[in-house]
Amino acid sequence: MTLASEPLPIRSIKIKGNKQTKDFVIKRELLFEEDSSYIYDESFVKLVNQSQLRITNLNLFNKVEINTLIDSINHYEVCIKVEIQVVEKWYHWPLPFIEFSDRNFNVWGNLNFDPSRTNYGLYVFNYNLWGRNHTLKTKLKTGYNTKLGLEYRIPFLSQSSNWGIKALIDYSSQNELWYETVNDSLQFYKNGKNDLIKNTQATLEVSKRLTPYIRIYLSSQYQHDLIDSSVPANNYLINNARNQNTFTTQLRIEVDKRNNLFFPTEGSFVSADITGLLWSNQSQEYNLRMAFKMQKFTKIHPKIYTALSCYSQFNSNKRPPYSQRKILGYHENIRGFEHYVVDGTLGLKGNAAIRIHAVSSNWSLPFIPYKNYQELPVNIYWEIYSDAGYVGYNHSNESNQLVNTFIYSGGVGLNTLFYNDRIVRLEYSLNSLIEHGFFVHFKKAI
Repeated sequence: MTLASEPLPIRSIKIKGNKQTKDFVIKRELLFEEDSSYIYDESFVKLVNQSQLRITNLNLFNKVEINTLIDSINHYEVCIKVEIQVVEKWYHWPLPFIEFSDRNFNVWGNLNFDPSRTNYGLYVFNYNLWGRNHTLKTKLKTGYNTKLGLEYRIPFLSQSSNWGIKALIDYSSQNELWYETVNDSLQFYKNGKNDLIKNTQATLEVSKRLTPYIRIYLSSQYQHDLIDSSVPANNYLINNARNQNTFTTQLRIEVDKRNNLFFPTEGSFVSADITGLLWSNQSQEYNLRMAFKMQKFTKIHPKIYTALSCYSQFNSNKRPPYSQRKILGYHENIRGFEHYVVDGTLGLKGNAAIRIHAVSSNWSLPFIPYKNYQELPVNIYWEIYSDAGYVGYNHSNESNQLVNTFIYSGGVGLNTLFYNDRIVRLEYSLNSLIEHGFFVHFKKAI
């Protein structure tokens, strides 16, 4: 690489391989601009590398490469030329599927991998519509759960706008209901009837990108829940009622500097949100929910990385309905406690891990008919981890021993990342109850 001590203008940014994707979708992720001048040194190379990661995080391409060189125009002006080469993904996926419906793979295993606890149907994902990174998702699901859903996402309303919008409408029903937590485990109610609980919701979210790394969201949601009269009430909804309207307004800000959204190894992520909820049937109740998440990923050696994460949640309503007390064991987890849930109004969680990059390879798959998927990137990481958490609640069932108690765990794992966005986690954990076991997951832990 030839370095330069004087600022040089970028006179051309050429993009190749984007047969469907509009140029501006790619260019708006760049941290440098055409016709602006830069010193061609290590700091500029860093901007180029960060820009390459940002384009990869669009999740529109299997491969992204940015090449730069110093050249001249008409043998007079010395300038920088940039060439971006992308390999596009396949953007239209009608996917028939069969999936387990329980919270994680091990919970399903505890229930003998009961086939009646599976869902099947069709997901239709249409990514990058019009070449503008619009997304249309259609869900048609039946089995243990029934769901009909439609979602449309526009990250930017126009080529020059930083405003985006998302609209979602969903209908779902279940033939079995999680209606209570006893012995730190979910209790299921089922009586042979269909549609023990029906849920309808509609969401509208507006977003604005303030800087390349900072985005703010404002959303509003309406949800209606209807429970069959045979279900034990147990304060699942307010007033032990059989129906409830929920009105939600949320303001959220995210600062995202991760190098890979699906399995980050460097960078940071901060999210803070404040949510107002109104529950209504015979009367009304209110809740103010605040949540905060911070993550830091650091490269400490060419093959060794650290990952740190903390999460907190606070609710102003001290006795919300059961359906609104989910803290640990749902979206947020303490590894080693996969079989349990902890419900409450106050939640704290921390995760720490050391990762060793064991394998980085590109597998050749010539038998795949679609050329853009004939190369499979595979990365494998060994991991040593430790998690800890606390959930506070003053009205829990006496049999629940994990609430109002500091819990922690540690273990070792193997994380395999395919196509930069698909992960399989194999982990062996020991928790503070002196229980240990082998666990399988399909999403990142941190």
